[in-house]
Amino acid sequence: MRCAIYARFSSDLQRETSIEDQVRQCRKYAASKGWVILDDYVRADQAVSGAALAGRDALNALMAESKRKPRPFDRILVDDTSRLARNVADALKLAETLSYHGVYMTFVSQGIDSQDKTARQLITLHGMMDEQYLVGLADKVHRGQEGRVLNRLNPGGRCYGYLNVPIEDPTRTAKYGRPAVSGVRLEIHEKQAAVVRRIFQMYVDGHGLARIAKLLNDEGVPAPQPPRTRALRAWCPSSIQEMLRNERYRGVQVWNRTQKQRNPETGRKTSRQRPEAEWKRVAVPEWRIVPEELWNAAHARIRLVNERMGSARCGGLNRTERSRQYLFSGLLVCGECGSRMVIISGRGRRGYVKYGCPSHRYRGVCGNKLTIRQDRLEEQLLAEIEDRMLTPEMIAYTLQRFQEALQSRLAEVRKQSTQSTHLAVLQARRTELEAQAGRIADAITVAGHSPTLLSRLAVAEGELARVTKEIEGHKPVDITATVAEIQEFVTTNVMQLRNLLRGDAPTAKAALAKHIKQLVLTPEDRPTSPVFKVSGGIDVMPEVARDGIEPPTPAF
Repeated sequence: MRCAIYARFSSDLQRETSIEDQVRQCRKYAASKGWVILDDYVRADQAVSGAALAGRDALNALMAESKRKPRPFDRILVDDTSRLARNVADALKLAETLSYHGVYMTFVSQGIDSQDKTARQLITLHGMMDEQYLVGLADKVHRGQEGRVLNRLNPGGRCYGYLNVPIEDPTRTAKYGRPAVSGVRLEIHEKQAAVVRRIFQMYVDGHGLARIAKLLNDEGVPAPQPPRTRALRAWCPSSIQEMLRNERYRGVQVWNRTQKQRNPETGRKTSRQRPEAEWKRVAVPEWRIVPEELWNAAHARIRLVNERMGSARCGGLNRTERSRQYLFSGLLVCGECGSRMVIISGRGRRGYVKYGCPSHRYRGVCGNKLTIRQDRLEEQLLAEIEDRMLTPEMIAYTLQRFQEALQSRLAEVRKQSTQSTHLAVLQARRTELEAQAGRIADAITVAGHSPTLLSRLAVAEGELARVTKEIEGHKPVDITATVAEIQEFVTTNVMQLRNLLRGDAPTAKAALAKHIKQLVLTPEDRPTSPVFKVSGGIDVMPEVARDGIEPPTPAF
């Protein structure tokens, strides 16, 4: 029996030797069974949560290896079900996928073998307990944060203008023998607090958000640490806007405004706003940085600006009706700093709407001051896209893909002819299982509650569901319909794209976003005047697997 090993620990607060402990337990178990451990397939995910499969590089690599032919190992050893996943659905799916490919799992500590008939029930039972651990842990963390808020402590995170000061408990010992931290209190950072008051005063005096950001950047005032989505550390209008609305600067802690929810498809957590009735406000006078009079004056101007200009002024790719008319919004990138190019001027009477770099226009930290009119940019780019899209090379490539897709479907038809016997066997097995399940159900009706009969019924129904699913997967291929589909695909992706680009703006924009990842605009000096040099590519057929064939990608 050739065995792989998978181990995981979920937090930086746990010991890294946890991985060594898990691997050692699996090796000991394999030795007792006379199994062979393949050192090349001993994999571990470190400091990764088991709540989702996303980001589990080691586990996903083992899953990919298990699908190879011939398979490199026969079994995966895991110390405990909680190391595999803390989600019942994920654990069952992993076990079923591996079993389908002839690879089984053994959970050493609990003695569960996925090859056993009772494995599904046992994995479900332990998985429910593993899942409940995360739910209970989240509730405890939330309850603990609420207690810190009520005690006028910082529940977590950093805030510009303050220092996080840990409160040590000498009666308890934490990692590396240091005293445990029982909480974090905030102390005002006087230098940063002066910047906060200055920002409020400049806003009250009539400066706009972009003007304030540029002044601070020009003076070299250190900005707050940027979020993970932006590498450039600089003052920007959005950070100024957030500061003007942060009630902590007036001595009020507002907590429980948002909650983290995990996206089941990507595994990433996103913030969702809670109803305002669930927010908690606690007065902490010692946190006050901005006098109440200055705070009220700033918020009076915020209300005035919202009434006159509207509160939703930022566009983005499709956030406002106006932004949907700009074909290349969200697709253009500054060649000097990497920022997304945006509409920065020209919404007035003359209508000369211009694209430019926001890091230069609003933050003053990029040297790219060149702008270009929206109508000129779109006309020139659309003309180039049309010319480069319908080249002889692109047409030849499309026809080649047409032929390959047709041959692939013909191969499926030939394969189905060889599978007809297997399908008949499956149908006979389904009939047999239906009759078997019926007999067991009748026996339960006569004998009453019986754990043995219930277990046999569950096994029969499980196999019946698997066989039925496999039968449903045998669908005939209609070659006539397939040819029509391929012809329609070619027409849609090559010929009609040209018409889409000249159609209504929202439809054309959707088509562009599908075929263009980004276009980089880099300023370049010319004898007459500076111009933008555009670089990037167009993927005419983005949804087609290329099977090693490199398509001719039109490039700028």
